[in-house]
Amino acid sequence: MIKEKLVEEMKKALKEKNFTRLNTIRLVLAEIKNEEIEKRDSLNEDELVRVLKRNVKKLEESLGYFEKGNRPELIQKAKLEMSILKEFIPAQLTTNEIEALVDEVLSNLPQQKTFGIVMKEVMAKVANRADGSQVSAIVKKKLSEG
Repeated sequence: MIKEKLVEEMKKALKEKNFTRLNTIRLVLAEIKNEEIEKRDSLNEDELVRVLKRNVKKLEESLGYFEKGNRPELIQKAKLEMSILKEFIPAQLTTNEIEALVDEVLSNLPQQKTFGIVMKEVMAKVANRADGSQVSAIVKKKLSEG
């Protein structure tokens, strides 16, 4: 579904002559194609989201360098590309939703509530809808409370 939407938006950007959008989508589609070749199979939705997030993360890192180098034109371009890619990433869970999932996992687990076990269970439920570092912070907080 994400891949089809990307292709559709690429065609639309080409018709509208929106070259920044077109190039951003082409770049991510090329990365998806490379991943599929490497895997020798098409990617599922979670893997597609992972590719999109990886690209957003690269742009965020680049943004830091552009700001240090005082390059306002590159900063603007990177922010625009990030906003384009974020359109295709499914909505992220809120902090409250993550806390509710952590509470649910903690209540379902027997006595041994180690960080690794809890994180594994929560990340399985969260899939690609939350950042791992955010989930990790919430799990640590909940484990220290109880």
